[in-house]
Amino acid sequence: MVRLRNRLVVMAACAVASVLGAAEWIEVTGPPVPVFPRDHGAHPGHRTEWWYVTGLVDGDDGNRYGLQLTFFRQGLAPGDAEAGSSALRARQIVAAHLAITDISNGRFHYSERLRRADGGLAGYSTSELGVWLDDWLLSRGVDGAMTARARDTAAGIGLSLEIRPQRELVLHGNRGYSRKGPETGNASVYVSWTRLAVTGELEIDGSRFAVSGAAWFDHEWGTSQLGTGVVGWDWFSLRLDDGRDLMVYRLRRGDGTADPFSSGSLVTSGGEVTNLNPGDVVVEPTGFWTSEDSGATYPSGWRIRLPAHAIDLELRPLVVDAEVDGSRTTGVVYWEGPVAATGSVTGEGYVELTGYAGSLENRF
Repeated sequence: MVRLRNRLVVMAACAVASVLGAAEWIEVTGPPVPVFPRDHGAHPGHRTEWWYVTGLVDGDDGNRYGLQLTFFRQGLAPGDAEAGSSALRARQIVAAHLAITDISNGRFHYSERLRRADGGLAGYSTSELGVWLDDWLLSRGVDGAMTARARDTAAGIGLSLEIRPQRELVLHGNRGYSRKGPETGNASVYVSWTRLAVTGELEIDGSRFAVSGAAWFDHEWGTSQLGTGVVGWDWFSLRLDDGRDLMVYRLRRGDGTADPFSSGSLVTSGGEVTNLNPGDVVVEPTGFWTSEDSGATYPSGWRIRLPAHAIDLELRPLVVDAEVDGSRTTGVVYWEGPVAATGSVTGEGYVELTGYAGSLENRF
Protein backbone atom coordinates (compact mmCIF):
# COMPACT_ATOMS: atom_id res chain seq x y z
CA MET A 1 0.00 0.00 0.00
CA VAL A 2 2.85 2.43 0.84
CA ARG A 3 4.53 1.66 -2.49
CA LEU A 4 1.28 2.33 -4.37
CA ARG A 5 0.63 5.55 -2.43
CA ASN A 6 4.10 6.91 -3.15
CA ARG A 7 3.80 6.05 -6.81
CA LEU A 8 0.48 7.86 -7.00
CA VAL A 9 2.06 10.91 -5.32
CA VAL A 10 4.79 10.96 -7.97
CA MET A 11 2.27 10.61 -10.79
CA ALA A 12 0.11 13.35 -9.32
CA ALA A 13 3.11 15.62 -8.92
CA CYS A 14 4.02 15.32 -12.58
CA ALA A 15 0.43 15.75 -13.72
CA VAL A 16 -0.34 18.78 -11.54
CA ALA A 17 2.96 20.47 -12.36
CA SER A 18 2.38 19.97 -16.09
CA VAL A 19 -1.15 21.37 -15.98
CA LEU A 20 -0.65 24.27 -13.60
CA GLY A 21 2.96 25.19 -14.02
CA ALA A 22 3.70 25.58 -17.71
CA ALA A 23 2.92 29.30 -17.96
CA GLU A 24 3.70 30.37 -14.41
CA TRP A 25 6.89 28.72 -13.30
CA ILE A 26 10.03 30.84 -13.59
CA GLU A 27 12.19 29.69 -16.50
CA VAL A 28 15.95 30.01 -16.81
CA THR A 29 16.41 32.09 -19.97
CA GLY A 30 19.91 33.52 -19.64
CA PRO A 31 22.98 33.89 -17.43
CA PRO A 32 21.93 34.44 -13.82
CA VAL A 33 23.35 36.91 -11.36
CA PRO A 34 23.82 34.51 -8.46
CA VAL A 35 24.05 35.82 -4.93
CA PHE A 36 25.55 33.49 -2.36
CA PRO A 37 24.83 32.16 0.18
CA ARG A 38 21.20 32.86 -0.78
CA ASP A 39 21.40 30.86 -4.02
CA HIS A 40 22.73 27.80 -2.21
CA GLY A 41 19.18 27.62 -0.87
CA ALA A 42 15.97 26.58 -2.60
CA HIS A 43 14.30 28.31 -5.57
CA PRO A 44 10.62 27.36 -5.20
CA GLY A 45 9.63 29.62 -8.11
CA HIS A 46 11.34 27.09 -10.40
CA ARG A 47 9.66 23.74 -10.84
CA THR A 48 12.60 21.34 -10.32
CA GLU A 49 15.72 21.46 -8.15
CA TRP A 50 18.28 19.08 -6.70
CA TRP A 51 21.27 19.07 -4.37
CA TYR A 52 23.73 16.21 -4.95
CA VAL A 53 26.66 14.84 -2.94
CA THR A 54 28.71 11.93 -4.30
CA GLY A 55 32.03 10.78 -2.93
CA LEU A 56 34.58 8.04 -2.36
CA VAL A 57 35.93 7.39 1.12
CA ASP A 58 38.20 4.99 3.01
CA GLY A 59 36.90 3.43 6.22
CA ASP A 60 38.89 2.67 9.33
CA ASP A 61 37.71 -0.91 8.78
CA GLY A 62 40.10 -1.09 5.82
CA ASN A 63 37.38 -1.00 3.15
CA ARG A 64 36.59 1.48 0.38
CA TYR A 65 33.13 3.01 -0.08
CA GLY A 66 31.14 5.17 -2.45
CA LEU A 67 28.36 7.41 -1.17
CA GLN A 68 25.47 9.39 -2.59
CA LEU A 69 23.00 11.67 -0.82
CA THR A 70 20.54 13.58 -3.00
CA PHE A 71 17.64 15.87 -2.18
CA PHE A 72 15.08 16.71 -4.86
CA ARG A 73 12.49 19.49 -4.69
CA GLN A 74 9.55 19.29 -7.09
CA GLY A 75 7.00 22.07 -7.41
CA LEU A 76 3.38 21.00 -7.81
CA ALA A 77 1.74 24.42 -8.19
CA PRO A 78 3.47 27.76 -8.83
CA GLY A 79 3.15 30.82 -6.64
CA ASP A 80 1.76 31.23 -3.16
CA ALA A 81 -1.34 29.43 -1.96
CA GLU A 82 -4.60 31.31 -2.44
CA ALA A 83 -6.28 32.79 0.61
CA GLY A 84 -8.60 30.27 2.18
CA SER A 85 -7.12 27.27 0.37
CA SER A 86 -6.61 24.06 2.32
CA ALA A 87 -3.43 23.84 4.34
CA LEU A 88 -3.32 20.15 3.39
CA ARG A 89 -2.85 20.89 -0.30
CA ALA A 90 0.81 20.31 -1.11
CA ARG A 91 2.51 22.84 -3.38
CA GLN A 92 6.02 21.41 -3.07
CA ILE A 93 7.38 17.93 -2.38
CA VAL A 94 10.84 16.85 -1.27
CA ALA A 95 12.36 13.46 -2.12
CA ALA A 96 15.73 12.07 -1.08
CA HIS A 97 17.95 9.17 -2.12
CA LEU A 98 20.69 7.63 -0.01
CA ALA A 99 23.11 5.10 -1.49
CA ILE A 100 26.25 3.47 -0.13
CA THR A 101 28.49 1.31 -2.31
CA ASP A 102 30.58 -1.24 -0.42
CA ILE A 103 33.35 -1.43 -3.01
CA SER A 104 35.54 -3.91 -1.17
CA ASN A 105 32.68 -6.42 -0.89
CA GLY A 106 30.92 -5.62 -4.19
CA ARG A 107 27.61 -4.63 -2.58
CA PHE A 108 25.24 -1.73 -3.28
CA HIS A 109 22.67 -0.42 -0.78
CA TYR A 110 20.11 2.36 -1.22
CA SER A 111 17.08 3.95 0.36
CA GLU A 112 14.55 6.62 -0.69
CA ARG A 113 12.00 8.90 0.95
CA LEU A 114 9.26 11.30 -0.13
CA ARG A 115 7.30 13.93 1.81
CA ARG A 116 5.28 17.04 1.04
CA ALA A 117 7.13 20.17 2.09
CA ASP A 118 4.10 21.92 3.58
CA GLY A 119 3.38 19.57 6.47
CA GLY A 120 6.47 20.01 8.64
CA LEU A 121 8.01 16.65 7.72
CA ALA A 122 10.20 18.12 4.98
CA GLY A 123 11.37 21.57 4.00
CA TYR A 124 14.12 23.85 2.79
CA SER A 125 15.74 27.21 3.35
CA THR A 126 15.60 29.94 0.70
CA SER A 127 18.48 31.92 2.22
CA GLU A 128 21.21 29.29 2.59
CA LEU A 129 21.78 25.60 1.86
CA GLY A 130 19.41 23.75 4.13
CA VAL A 131 17.08 20.96 3.01
CA TRP A 132 15.63 18.19 5.15
CA LEU A 133 13.24 15.27 5.05
CA ASP A 134 12.34 13.63 8.36
CA ASP A 135 15.74 13.24 10.05
CA TRP A 136 17.69 13.38 6.77
CA LEU A 137 19.56 16.66 6.34
CA LEU A 138 21.95 18.55 4.07
CA SER A 139 22.95 21.99 5.36
CA ARG A 140 25.76 24.52 5.31
CA GLY A 141 27.18 26.33 8.34
CA VAL A 142 28.57 29.83 8.72
CA ASP A 143 32.10 28.44 8.33
CA GLY A 144 31.24 27.04 4.89
CA ALA A 145 31.28 23.39 5.96
CA MET A 146 28.33 21.20 5.01
CA THR A 147 26.62 18.64 7.19
CA ALA A 148 25.12 15.54 5.56
CA ARG A 149 23.06 13.19 7.67
CA ALA A 150 20.74 10.32 6.75
CA ARG A 151 19.89 6.92 8.20
CA ASP A 152 17.48 4.13 7.31
CA THR A 153 17.38 1.46 9.98
CA ALA A 154 15.27 -0.89 7.85
CA ALA A 155 17.82 -0.78 5.02
CA GLY A 156 20.68 -0.93 7.52
CA ILE A 157 22.54 2.08 6.11
CA GLY A 158 23.38 5.58 7.24
CA LEU A 159 25.88 8.40 7.11
CA SER A 160 26.88 11.42 9.17
CA LEU A 161 29.45 13.58 7.42
CA GLU A 162 31.22 16.93 7.48
CA ILE A 163 32.06 18.13 3.98
CA ARG A 164 34.42 21.07 3.29
CA PRO A 165 35.07 22.66 -0.14
CA GLN A 166 38.71 22.54 -1.24
CA ARG A 167 38.36 24.96 -4.16
CA GLU A 168 36.02 27.68 -5.35
CA LEU A 169 32.46 27.11 -6.52
CA VAL A 170 32.22 26.36 -10.26
CA LEU A 171 29.54 28.07 -12.37
CA HIS A 172 28.99 25.75 -15.33
CA GLY A 173 28.16 27.00 -18.82
CA ASN A 174 27.80 30.77 -19.15
CA ARG A 175 28.18 32.03 -15.56
CA GLY A 176 25.94 29.22 -14.33
CA TYR A 177 23.57 29.24 -17.32
CA SER A 178 23.52 25.61 -18.47
CA ARG A 179 21.56 25.46 -21.69
CA LYS A 180 20.08 22.04 -22.52
CA GLY A 181 17.82 22.61 -25.54
CA PRO A 182 16.81 25.00 -28.34
CA GLU A 183 13.63 26.41 -26.82
CA THR A 184 13.41 29.31 -24.39
CA GLY A 185 13.68 27.87 -20.91
CA ASN A 186 15.46 24.64 -21.94
CA ALA A 187 18.11 25.42 -19.34
CA SER A 188 19.06 25.29 -15.70
CA VAL A 189 21.32 27.13 -13.30
CA TYR A 190 24.11 24.68 -12.49
CA VAL A 191 26.85 25.14 -9.87
CA SER A 192 29.29 22.70 -8.24
CA TRP A 193 31.96 22.29 -5.67
CA THR A 194 34.03 19.78 -7.60
CA ARG A 195 36.48 18.87 -4.85
CA LEU A 196 35.57 18.58 -1.18
CA ALA A 197 37.13 16.90 1.86
CA VAL A 198 34.90 14.41 3.68
CA THR A 199 35.15 13.12 7.24
CA GLY A 200 32.60 11.37 9.38
CA GLU A 201 30.87 8.03 9.76
CA LEU A 202 29.08 5.45 7.63
CA GLU A 203 26.82 2.63 8.74
CA ILE A 204 26.16 -0.68 6.98
CA ASP A 205 24.17 -3.55 8.49
CA GLY A 206 24.42 -2.06 11.98
CA SER A 207 28.21 -1.60 11.89
CA ARG A 208 29.52 1.96 12.11
CA PHE A 209 32.99 3.07 11.11
CA ALA A 210 34.88 6.31 10.60
CA VAL A 211 35.60 7.39 7.03
CA SER A 212 37.53 10.09 5.17
CA GLY A 213 37.91 10.94 1.51
CA ALA A 214 36.72 13.29 -1.22
CA ALA A 215 33.36 14.35 -2.64
CA TRP A 216 31.61 16.36 -5.35
CA PHE A 217 28.59 18.64 -4.82
CA ASP A 218 26.05 19.67 -7.48
CA HIS A 219 23.16 22.12 -7.18
CA GLU A 220 20.85 22.63 -10.15
CA TRP A 221 17.48 24.30 -10.64
CA GLY A 222 15.17 25.12 -13.55
CA THR A 223 11.71 24.55 -14.99
CA SER A 224 11.72 23.03 -18.51
CA GLN A 225 15.27 21.85 -18.93
CA LEU A 226 15.40 19.13 -21.58
CA GLY A 227 14.76 19.77 -25.26
CA THR A 228 12.40 17.73 -27.44
CA GLY A 229 13.73 14.27 -28.28
CA VAL A 230 16.11 13.99 -25.31
CA VAL A 231 15.33 10.77 -23.42
CA GLY A 232 18.03 10.88 -20.74
CA TRP A 233 21.62 11.72 -19.94
CA ASP A 234 24.99 10.22 -19.09
CA TRP A 235 26.73 12.38 -16.44
CA PHE A 236 30.36 12.05 -15.40
CA SER A 237 32.10 13.80 -12.48
CA LEU A 238 35.78 13.02 -12.12
CA ARG A 239 38.57 14.17 -9.82
CA LEU A 240 41.80 13.58 -11.70
CA ASP A 241 45.07 12.94 -9.87
CA ASP A 242 46.85 15.75 -11.75
CA GLY A 243 44.58 18.21 -9.90
CA ARG A 244 42.01 18.77 -12.63
CA ASP A 245 38.29 18.07 -12.29
CA LEU A 246 36.09 17.03 -15.19
CA MET A 247 32.31 17.18 -15.56
CA VAL A 248 30.62 15.91 -18.72
CA TYR A 249 26.92 15.55 -19.37
CA ARG A 250 25.95 13.78 -22.56
CA LEU A 251 22.30 14.46 -23.35
CA ARG A 252 21.06 11.37 -25.17
CA ARG A 253 18.47 11.31 -27.92
CA GLY A 254 16.12 8.42 -28.67
CA ASP A 255 18.49 6.93 -31.27
CA GLY A 256 21.38 6.93 -28.77
CA THR A 257 23.25 9.87 -30.30
CA ALA A 258 24.44 12.86 -28.32
CA ASP A 259 22.23 15.95 -28.41
CA PRO A 260 23.97 19.15 -29.67
CA PHE A 261 23.34 20.79 -26.30
CA SER A 262 25.51 18.29 -24.44
CA SER A 263 28.26 20.05 -22.54
CA GLY A 264 30.81 19.92 -19.73
CA SER A 265 33.47 21.73 -17.73
CA LEU A 266 37.19 21.16 -17.17
CA VAL A 267 38.52 22.74 -13.98
CA THR A 268 42.24 23.30 -13.38
CA SER A 269 43.91 22.81 -10.01
CA GLY A 270 43.85 26.61 -9.71
CA GLY A 271 40.09 26.75 -10.25
CA GLU A 272 40.07 28.04 -13.84
CA VAL A 273 37.10 26.68 -15.80
CA THR A 274 36.99 25.75 -19.49
CA ASN A 275 33.52 25.15 -20.95
CA LEU A 276 33.32 22.03 -23.13
CA ASN A 277 31.19 21.77 -26.27
CA PRO A 278 29.96 18.45 -27.74
CA GLY A 279 32.82 18.38 -30.23
CA ASP A 280 35.40 18.67 -27.44
CA VAL A 281 34.46 15.35 -25.80
CA VAL A 282 34.20 11.82 -27.22
CA VAL A 283 32.40 9.27 -25.03
CA GLU A 284 32.45 5.61 -26.09
CA PRO A 285 30.95 2.73 -24.06
CA THR A 286 33.33 -0.18 -23.61
CA GLY A 287 30.83 -2.63 -22.11
CA PHE A 288 27.23 -3.09 -21.00
CA TRP A 289 25.29 -4.45 -18.04
CA THR A 290 21.62 -5.52 -17.84
CA SER A 291 19.68 -5.10 -14.62
CA GLU A 292 17.78 -8.17 -13.43
CA ASP A 293 15.34 -5.86 -11.61
CA SER A 294 14.33 -3.35 -14.30
CA GLY A 295 15.52 -5.18 -17.42
CA ALA A 296 17.32 -2.00 -18.54
CA THR A 297 20.68 -2.31 -20.27
CA TYR A 298 23.22 0.35 -19.26
CA PRO A 299 26.71 1.16 -20.53
CA SER A 300 29.22 -0.28 -18.08
CA GLY A 301 32.69 1.09 -18.80
CA TRP A 302 33.66 4.04 -20.99
CA ARG A 303 36.46 5.66 -22.89
CA ILE A 304 36.42 9.46 -22.62
CA ARG A 305 38.69 11.55 -24.83
CA LEU A 306 39.35 15.28 -24.86
CA PRO A 307 41.97 15.55 -27.62
CA ALA A 308 42.58 19.29 -27.20
CA HIS A 309 43.40 18.74 -23.52
CA ALA A 310 45.47 15.55 -23.90
CA ILE A 311 42.96 13.55 -21.86
CA ASP A 312 42.28 9.91 -22.77
CA LEU A 313 40.58 7.96 -19.99
CA GLU A 314 39.24 4.47 -19.40
CA LEU A 315 36.48 4.41 -16.78
CA ARG A 316 35.59 1.26 -14.88
CA PRO A 317 32.59 0.88 -12.54
CA LEU A 318 33.79 -0.13 -9.08
CA VAL A 319 30.54 -2.06 -8.51
CA VAL A 320 28.57 -3.01 -11.60
CA ASP A 321 25.12 -3.37 -10.01
CA ALA A 322 24.39 0.18 -8.80
CA GLU A 323 20.84 0.71 -10.05
CA VAL A 324 18.56 2.92 -7.94
CA ASP A 325 14.83 2.22 -8.25
CA GLY A 326 13.44 5.67 -7.50
CA SER A 327 10.00 4.90 -8.91
CA ARG A 328 8.38 5.42 -5.49
CA THR A 329 9.82 8.92 -5.07
CA THR A 330 11.10 10.70 -8.18
CA GLY A 331 9.53 8.21 -10.59
CA VAL A 332 12.96 7.56 -12.17
CA VAL A 333 14.98 4.33 -12.25
CA TYR A 334 18.65 5.10 -12.90
CA TRP A 335 22.21 3.84 -12.47
CA GLU A 336 24.62 5.79 -10.28
CA GLY A 337 27.90 4.52 -8.94
CA PRO A 338 31.59 5.15 -8.34
CA VAL A 339 34.19 4.69 -11.06
CA ALA A 340 37.97 4.54 -11.35
CA ALA A 341 39.83 6.27 -14.17
CA THR A 342 43.06 5.12 -15.83
CA GLY A 343 44.82 6.18 -19.02
CA SER A 344 46.56 9.48 -19.67
CA VAL A 345 45.88 10.32 -16.01
CA THR A 346 44.34 8.40 -13.14
CA GLY A 347 41.40 9.52 -11.05
CA GLU A 348 38.03 8.65 -9.55
CA GLY A 349 34.47 9.88 -9.50
CA TYR A 350 30.84 9.07 -10.17
CA VAL A 351 28.68 8.30 -13.20
CA GLU A 352 24.91 8.76 -13.48
CA LEU A 353 22.86 7.15 -16.27
CA THR A 354 19.19 8.03 -16.81
CA GLY A 355 16.61 7.21 -19.46
CA TYR A 356 17.67 3.58 -19.97
CA ALA A 357 14.83 2.19 -17.85
CA GLY A 358 12.27 4.53 -19.39
CA SER A 359 12.40 7.79 -21.33
CA LEU A 360 12.62 11.08 -19.43
CA GLU A 361 11.34 13.11 -22.39
CA ASN A 362 8.98 15.86 -21.18
CA ARG A 363 9.82 14.98 -17.55
CA PHE A 364 12.44 17.70 -16.89
